[in-house]
Amino acid sequence: MDYLRTEFQANTDSEQEESTISESGSCDSYDKGKRLSFADEHGLIELLEGDKAYDLIYRNCKSGLGDQCELLSILRNGFRSVGSRAKLKTFQVFQEAVEMKHGGGGGSRSSKAKVKYGWCSVAKRDLKSILEYGFSDPRNDGSYGRGLYLSPDNSLLQCLKDSSPESSEDGMRFLLLSRVLLGKSEIVPKGSTQSCPSSPEFDTGVDDLASPSQYIIWTTHMNTHVLPEFLVCIKTPFNFPRSPKRLRSPWMAFPVLIKALSKFLPPPQIIIIQKHYKDQQNRRISRSELIQRVRGITGDRLLLNIIKALGHKVQE
Repeated sequence: MDYLRTEFQANTDSEQEESTISESGSCDSYDKGKRLSFADEHGLIELLEGDKAYDLIYRNCKSGLGDQCELLSILRNGFRSVGSRAKLKTFQVFQEAVEMKHGGGGGSRSSKAKVKYGWCSVAKRDLKSILEYGFSDPRNDGSYGRGLYLSPDNSLLQCLKDSSPESSEDGMRFLLLSRVLLGKSEIVPKGSTQSCPSSPEFDTGVDDLASPSQYIIWTTHMNTHVLPEFLVCIKTPFNFPRSPKRLRSPWMAFPVLIKALSKFLPPPQIIIIQKHYKDQQNRRISRSELIQRVRGITGDRLLLNIIKALGHKVQE
């Protein structure tokens, strides 16, 4: 999302004009007046179709979700309150500090500081306080230690999978697309109890260095290294994301799976799968990446048939 990074800098240097609420989109089943008050109450500006940021985020969402969900509205943080403007200034100060820490001059600020975009879901009741004061108690399963977990901007489905709707009736979900100051990341194994960088060399954590599915921003950094910039309101079907077409990873030892696959795949492919498994055991790749690589080699149909044939229990 390089355009958003450029657009962000331009918007923080000048006052933004408030746009009207789109008739086709909302963050709830409210009438137009109430939708306006929702944006005003939270210091947000509704983006309309044709706005470059809107179009880019819309395409990103459609690419990641297809037609499974209904995108209701996209809003930009207007940084109108004293607290939100202070958070913006804090983020900029820390971005400069991380840039100096990892090489100083030369290149763009965002490349030196490694600034990315990341998704996280929020409850509607927490939204106002997050935008005004910051994150207080990140809600996650703690599998990568104490911190705020964000999905990369191309992993919206993963973020939705880890979220829950506001109610089972309307399926509404509120997703923040935030600017994330990664700096230098260290790999964090699943089951970690880490709560801060392991050394001054590092700033943040990831589950996989080559292809992360989780950005891990420690509780010590989550209000200096994360800046909420957009809110996306999505309506999901009642059974989302439990789709029968979605492959589930098995509760089985990988050596058992590899042995079963060897009856169907040629030896060169089995050797590649064994190498990926060894990389995962040595924590060079995550379990989720291992599964994705195996799926890429075997195809979902063969993998599902083997799992069913072996009769093992599977998990989400």
